[in-house]
Amino acid sequence: MCITRVTAGGNRRLAPPFPAFPGAGGREEPAPVERADQVLALPAPGLLLQATRGDGIVRLHHHGSDHVRPYEGETAAEDDPHYGRQAYSTRTGPTAPGNVADNHLSVEVGGRRSVRRRIRPLGAGDGDGWGWAASWHRPVFAGGPPMVPGLRVESVTVARGVYELRVHRVTGAPAGARVTHTGWATGPEEELVSALHGLYGWDPAVETVRAPQGTARTRWAHLPRLTGRAGGTTVHVCLAVLTTAPGPGPSARAVTGVEADGSGVAAVWADGPRTRVMFDPVRVTLAGHRG
Repeated sequence: MCITRVTAGGNRRLAPPFPAFPGAGGREEPAPVERADQVLALPAPGLLLQATRGDGIVRLHHHGSDHVRPYEGETAAEDDPHYGRQAYSTRTGPTAPGNVADNHLSVEVGGRRSVRRRIRPLGAGDGDGWGWAASWHRPVFAGGPPMVPGLRVESVTVARGVYELRVHRVTGAPAGARVTHTGWATGPEEELVSALHGLYGWDPAVETVRAPQGTARTRWAHLPRLTGRAGGTTVHVCLAVLTTAPGPGPSARAVTGVEADGSGVAAVWADGPRTRVMFDPVRVTLAGHRG
């Protein structure tokens, strides 16, 4: 865009609309994510951003923002797919109400499955090429008493490269309770890979479930789901992946070992670093990482 200036002699000439500034008209610089993977923690709202150079996907791990007012009670009827999920991305959408919820940990008690309503942040941080965010919530149920006394879920996400290490501690669960956890919802026509690998506290099999009403991105979707036992205090660890790279095989070997108890989790990555997640209080470290 230019504007026309009339000089004192009546001559017309084209001039830029703004004064010159350093870098104007220079070579376009690549965005940070075009150079390398990026991870950014936002502790105040309880969010973690994870962007990967290879596929251009930006993921938002959600550990703090909801629209439950301080004076409001928590009811399952007000569950909102745009607030309740634990992760969102620029290439996927949340599944519709009434379908299996994507990126969600649910506690099942007496045949009723829980939703996540009020989210309490527990912290967030980042380092060179990795980051974490954590929160806790009280599972809310429909069709009966909305809560189970003493039942609580603490959740931690650790982002590194395309990988999401998801750690959950369930406390106060009654005997016979079960937990399920889902990954990213993708459509059959999309060039996306959604994988979910149980590392600790899950049954061996990963099932694929359908969301027949789809998402904003696809007419119908499918998503991976893990299932495990709960009761008292249990810890559940899995690795989630959303990418455009073909095949889920390499992601299954990204973490080579996991040790866990009621106080924390240690996970060893295939390339050497070791992630440590502690619960009381929540603290996350990554040792041996070279960026």
